[in-house]
Amino acid sequence: MPATGAHVVAVDEDAPLLRLRTGDHAAIGSPPSELHGVLDSPAPGAAASAYRDRLVGEVQERERADDERRWPSARRRIGVVGTGVLSDEIARALGAWGARVGRGISAAEARDSVALVISVSDGASERRDHAVLDDLLATGTARLRVYREGECVLVDPLAVDVTDITAAQVARRRIAASTVPDALGAWQRHGPVADQPVDSATVSLVTARVLTMTLAWAQDDEALPRLRTTLWKLVPALGRVTEHPVLPYPTPYPGAGR
Repeated sequence: MPATGAHVVAVDEDAPLLRLRTGDHAAIGSPPSELHGVLDSPAPGAAASAYRDRLVGEVQERERADDERRWPSARRRIGVVGTGVLSDEIARALGAWGARVGRGISAAEARDSVALVISVSDGASERRDHAVLDDLLATGTARLRVYREGECVLVDPLAVDVTDITAAQVARRRIAASTVPDALGAWQRHGPVADQPVDSATVSLVTARVLTMTLAWAQDDEALPRLRTTLWKLVPALGRVTEHPVLPYPTPYPGAGR
């Protein structure tokens, strides 16, 4: 069907239906006898042209409503901070699905221009530089942290307001659960940037996780409470993805930091 993602489906002698982009089917009201010809003809007659224009307009209106449901306009402005293939692909995926993405945005700019800021960090030093973005929660800007530790990639719980889990609480939760807390704490504070590039499978898995979380936030989905208390970790060397609950209160281990 021209200028839409819909297709006409005719089954035997039944009235034709429209298959919409969503996979749903819709009845066509009073279709002309040669519906396919009307839709495919570059210059149909006046009556047929008016019918086609009306049908296309109605389908386009549905598709605009679908776009709004997928990414509500009030939460469409997103900042992505960080450089490299991971941040590039996350920004591309968000934009492809309807977000308006700003790159390289500062904390001051984010305060007035975006509803969510996503930071992508390649090492401990860059993660510390991005910590200033946590202050945006007090101004109503949501926050999502993505970071590499060596070749592993972690995605922190989504933070929507100041009651949510902080980076320091995630760090303490991980150290408290570790069999070598001092070594893990040292790596979190001073771990170098990975010397291996991010492989395509890692990029795909991390991007899918970030997109899933961001859509749940944008749509205020029922999965959002769980995503606000779940740390996600990918270990490419093992092909392993794990999820870990994190509660928003401090744990007693004293050596944790950002």
